[in-house]
Amino acid sequence: PEFTTLEFYQAYVDYNDLMDMCEELVSGLVKNVTGGYKIKYSPKPGMPEVEIDFTPPFKRISMMEGLEEAMKIKLPSLDDPEVESKLAAIVQEHGLECSPPQTTARLLDTLVGEYLEDNIINPTFITEQPQIMSPLAKYHRSKPFLTERFELFACGREVSVC
Repeated sequence: PEFTTLEFYQAYVDYNDLMDMCEELVSGLVKNVTGGYKIKYSPKPGMPEVEIDFTPPFKRISMMEGLEEAMKIKLPSLDDPEVESKLAAIVQEHGLECSPPQTTARLLDTLVGEYLEDNIINPTFITEQPQIMSPLAKYHRSKPFLTERFELFACGREVSVC
């Protein structure tokens, strides 16, 4: 992977507890290294610096709800038998490219990359990925077709996954 791995196990916690621990770890590291929660970062050479604020608590966005809000549309239900063709049409309508095979997971990933990940500056958890994108993750206890999983992003980059 393109990142450093930290693995641990703890009984009787769920993904909300893990997000809290991750938030405490990341914000604490930034504060201990820099003396504060805000840092300046230049995403690419020649691009202007941005300020990233690691002050907890970090924002949490449910993937599907966040996409609908960012795109101002209602996405097809994940159990719709035509979900792939409907998502393919949405991707095409928005001028995005998704190379074959255009599966539900790849189409959603294309939308998430464009409308959520690339627009995140301050640390933000993207939560509740669809089961089809994370088949080995724990299924959500109250939301069908979703998982109890998160990814932490800052300045358009993935910082942590659980």
